Amino acid sequence: MAMLMLPAPGPTSPAKPTCYASPARSTEKKEVIRVSALSCMEALAKRLEESTREASDDNEQDEETEVIDDGTVQTSKRSSYWTSEVEDRVGLGGTDPYGLLELDDKRWRATAEEIRKSYRRLILTLHPDKKAGSAAALASPDKNGKKAKDAKDAKEAKEAKEAKEAKEAKDEDSSEDEEDEEDEEDEEFKLLSRSWELLGNAETRRAFDSVDYFNDHLPSSFRHKPERGPDYFYRIFGPCFRRQAKFSIDMPAPSLGDEGTPYEQVASFYRFWHNYSSWRDFTLLAEHDTAQAEDREERRWMQRMNKNQATKIKRDEMNRVQAMVALAYENDPRVVKHREEVAEEKARLKAQKEAAIAAEKAKLSAEQEAKLAAQAAAQAAAEEERSVREVEKKAAKNEKEKARSALKKARKELKAYATQPRWADRVADIELLAAALSLEQITELTTSLDAEDPDAAAAALAAALKGVLT
Repeated sequence: MAMLMLPAPGPTSPAKPTCYASPARSTEKKEVIRVSALSCMEALAKRLEESTREASDDNEQDEETEVIDDGTVQTSKRSSYWTSEVEDRVGLGGTDPYGLLELDDKRWRATAEEIRKSYRRLILTLHPDKKAGSAAALASPDKNGKKAKDAKDAKEAKEAKEAKEAKEAKDEDSSEDEEDEEDEEDEEFKLLSRSWELLGNAETRRAFDSVDYFNDHLPSSFRHKPERGPDYFYRIFGPCFRRQAKFSIDMPAPSLGDEGTPYEQVASFYRFWHNYSSWRDFTLLAEHDTAQAEDREERRWMQRMNKNQATKIKRDEMNRVQAMVALAYENDPRVVKHREEVAEEKARLKAQKEAAIAAEKAKLSAEQEAKLAAQAAAQAAAEEERSVREVEKKAAKNEKEKARSALKKARKELKAYATQPRWADRVADIELLAAALSLEQITELTTSLDAEDPDAAAAALAAALKGVLT
């Protein structure tokens, strides 16, 4: 038989045996840490952006310069839609058309009549022909035929004019400056004319006012914190609604109000803004310049493309406004409070209704139980009465059976007299009497028949027979 021989332990061998781990996979559950898809730098950047957005909610209010009495908001901030391409398309080189017409304090609130009057007033002073006419009028007599200046004044004016001409001839730089001044005046007149062309037309003015000085900021998120005060919501959303009210077709636009505004006005406010219609026109943001069209077909194609592009921009802007309206509606403290009150009222009415239903069910259950108890009591009384009747019936039956047995026995005893010698000739009468008489009569008869007096017994038998036969 083969045997396995192991070598003896060496000097370096461990004193205690060692148990090594199994190469099999462990069945114990391991803790898994889910790693975010963003890196740490991206996460920090995202957190910084959120905090900046929250801080901008307060900083945006600093852009407002004044609030007009009619609720509109003036701002020194350019619209986000104002670009260099829009500025080139306006054709004023960055000059403010309302400033040229001296209406920069009113801007979009200025009426068409005010724009026309301001243009006609300024054109009288800036038009080159008007300037030449004014200079000629100074040198010539007036139309009413007033007296001319005296000779001394005319001589002095002539000498002054000659001195001026000599000075202009001597100083070429001064002449060049005057020419530059005239060029600037001509350029100012051209800009004034271009401003009138832009603002004197209702469509072009609406397109310019749509991208004019305007704060386009609309909050995309809102988080109320107690340390910001109870009026934080109104400070954030109030100016936004006032700014957007500028473009409303339906005027006047309602105000957001404050925490003391009745809920009926709040509901009317949000109904207005959910149905908000804007006259804002983004034609200046169109891509194609119809003036560069080579033919009518190309011009019409450009007009369609420009209209589609302006419509898309306006749709996106309206979606942005409606998103702001929805955000305000969801976070409005008055709406939240009303929603809670409505929920509480619904819960109260529901509890009241459930209590009424439970009371009605309890009442019906009590009535049903009372009805069942009455039925049970009636049934028990009927059972008791029936049992009593059964007992009485049984007792009556027993009495009847006893009476029948007693009658039978009495008849048997009466018939037994027929066997006696002295009644042998009266057997038929006794049989008749046994069948016809009652128990009491038979008992009485048998008592008479047992008498010692035969005559009395015969008389009793005859009387009983007579009673039966009659």
